[in-house]
Amino acid sequence: MRFINSLSTSSLMQSVLLALLSVALLASCSTAPSSNYSTTQTRSEPSLNSADKDIVDLVNLNNKGANNSLSDIAGNTDKRNAYLEQAPQRLANVPAAVLAQYQQAINAMKNQQWQNANSLFDKVIAAQPQLSGAYVNKAIIAINQQALTEADILLTQAIKANSSNPYAHQIKANLARQQGQYAQAEQGYITALTLWPQYPQAQLNLAILLELYRGKLLQARQFYLAYLTNQPDDEQAKRWLAGVEIKIKRAGLTLNTNGAG
Repeated sequence: MRFINSLSTSSLMQSVLLALLSVALLASCSTAPSSNYSTTQTRSEPSLNSADKDIVDLVNLNNKGANNSLSDIAGNTDKRNAYLEQAPQRLANVPAAVLAQYQQAINAMKNQQWQNANSLFDKVIAAQPQLSGAYVNKAIIAINQQALTEADILLTQAIKANSSNPYAHQIKANLARQQGQYAQAEQGYITALTLWPQYPQAQLNLAILLELYRGKLLQARQFYLAYLTNQPDDEQAKRWLAGVEIKIKRAGLTLNTNGAG
């Protein structure tokens, strides 16, 4: 079976906090793996005990392109992540003491000190409730502890605080996928990619979802190709792409070799 996640366990454990200018960036660290999960990527189960690094809370962006087709989304070559680019704007008025608490919480997460990290994030939320990053990090902790319902609630709060947080949509989509809510998961990945067109994890996760659970082989191929444009050395993803192309041919569908479905 295949994990719906493009990050390996080892790389997740090594994820670190980004520095942005002289300001402490509100980023999440990836959490250590649960003993209930294999370190080997498989074809059908998502890795929920992991998350993307560099999760920050920024200003809301216009959700442009939400009604675009899957082909349009897969073919979007815009490399900008305005969400990250506008970090200084969002963090400019955050008190230094809150940033320090956030940094302490991140360090606690990296050391798997979940209770301490949770307490610190609660203090951040009490002081700056509009910052969605703290909710996302608390959700990551909840996922590590297999509290998936709690994690989903926290991600909903993160999206309410800032609907333009692509990381919140990505992780929430992973949860939806595990619960068999495939249409909801698809929409979550699409939303994440609308906010950040070159989001590698969302590209790969959506490709796998479309292939295995939505029966959209041509569109799945497009997202595998889009992902491999960003991650050309991922040999496993190349094998998955080859596999979906075999399925496409067996189904009698037209395979456009220039990359379009």
